Amino acid sequence: MRLQTQENKTAQIVLDLLDTRNMTQSALADEIGLTRQALSSKINGTRSFTKKDYVALADFFDTSVDYLMGRTLDPWPTDNTQPEEVTA
Repeated sequence: MRLQTQENKTAQIVLDLLDTRNMTQSALADEIGLTRQALSSKINGTRSFTKKDYVALADFFDTSVDYLMGRTLDPWPTDNTQPEEVTA
């Protein structure tokens, strides 16, 4: 039995999210500031996703980094972990 690596999990989740949006890797790369080749390399496992990549993907797909990393099955957690804005 072969264990799925962190990078493989993230790549599969990104591919699934692209599929649900009928979006190409090239369009996603443009949206998150990567070249098509760089994103393709990350999805294919020849390069690693960086912290910056995870944040950009989570922001774009409006999901959590934990979901992108395969740490939770819920792409849109119901609890808001964002700090409340302070008004002066």
